[in-house]
Amino acid sequence: MSKPFRWTNSSVLTFADQQDPVGVMEEKARSLALRAMDDGWEGPPFDPLALAQWLKIPIEARGDIPDARMVPLANGSLVLEYNPMRPRGRLRFSIAHEIAHSLFPDCAAEVRNRGVTPTRATDNWQLEVLCNIGAAELLMPLGSFSNFAGTELSIRSVMNLRKQFDVSVEACLIRIIKLARSQCAAFCASKHSDGQYRIDYAMPAPGWRSPVSTGQRIPAGSVIEDANAIGYTATGTELWGTDSLQVECVGLAPYPGSVTPRVVGFLVAQAALERTGPELVEVSGDALSPRGKGPKLVAHVVPNTPRVWGGAGFASKVRRSFPDVWAQYQHQTIARHRAPILGEVFLTPIGGEITFAHMVAQQGFGASQTQRLRYAALAECLAELRVKAVELGATVHMPRVGTGHGGASWDVVKELITDELVDKGVPTTVYSLPT
Repeated sequence: MSKPFRWTNSSVLTFADQQDPVGVMEEKARSLALRAMDDGWEGPPFDPLALAQWLKIPIEARGDIPDARMVPLANGSLVLEYNPMRPRGRLRFSIAHEIAHSLFPDCAAEVRNRGVTPTRATDNWQLEVLCNIGAAELLMPLGSFSNFAGTELSIRSVMNLRKQFDVSVEACLIRIIKLARSQCAAFCASKHSDGQYRIDYAMPAPGWRSPVSTGQRIPAGSVIEDANAIGYTATGTELWGTDSLQVECVGLAPYPGSVTPRVVGFLVAQAALERTGPELVEVSGDALSPRGKGPKLVAHVVPNTPRVWGGAGFASKVRRSFPDVWAQYQHQTIARHRAPILGEVFLTPIGGEITFAHMVAQQGFGASQTQRLRYAALAECLAELRVKAVELGATVHMPRVGTGHGGASWDVVKELITDELVDKGVPTTVYSLPT
């Protein structure tokens, strides 16, 4: 058994603050994408240059640099330089990669290069790994390309999709694995200083344990060694420890400072693995009559205003059906002498093991030319809801939140619910009224 991998790069260690660096990068990049989407950043395709402008990072096109880079200025700010002559798919990924660099607190300490050699430290590849993961999250954010669910787990399908949607191989690979419900993982491997190929990251499909881990050495003779040039593909069935895995991989550009291509691909278990956690349940019915036994949290979205819940939405139905719930909510908010704040959750128990959870994730109310639901606020609410559900030992029940007056995309909302609740072990049921 290989020893647990230890991250060593000083920037990565500061960034992660004793947490899993991959998880932190995914969380920060996702949060950035959601906040930008709240302000109108749209796709697909999602334009990384538009994201940089939203972040107020100055942009400069230069034909004398190999790819893209983030350059610190004397005042501590950053400028993003890029070569507009590079292939469009690679350029989009490079710009998103540089934006991911800006998530590191010490980004302005030195020039951050993509495609420039040599690097200053032998462990800078760790920084590049995380920025590649962040770039994938920004180019294909939560809720995008939901039709990728069920995509064939093969390098051929990835190569076809990345051309069709003008995204990088790595971004496409990670997006597919996040939507997969089978026993598989996405991986990146590279040749390290000891001359051996090792796993740089392994991202399992939700609900499955990863058959490999970061830092693990690949088996001798693996087909990964055959994908030793950019664009070379290789497939094979191999034994990794006690797991029989189908390996599908392709060679990509090396890390800055290296001459050996990275290899990315799928690892697909040949035998059934134990799946952990529940699945999101969608039913026809009324969330005001939640199904099942035990404690239940009935969650819904409310606006960040103390005004009465009106209209024909679910909140109005809650007020009419349970007047005491509205009265208690008024007391909880008015007693604070302020309007509810986006991201807050208010709980109101009504007895019979049912508690209402009012998630403040809508900006105002009434007709609007822009989307009122705020994805970033909803993500905060769902994270808090998860904590409450675990404390109470409760299941969660809700209507299709945010898609009525909130004007949100159900694909985004559904994936947020899955990511924040279901994949973290909280059984959740979504109700749609019978038509």
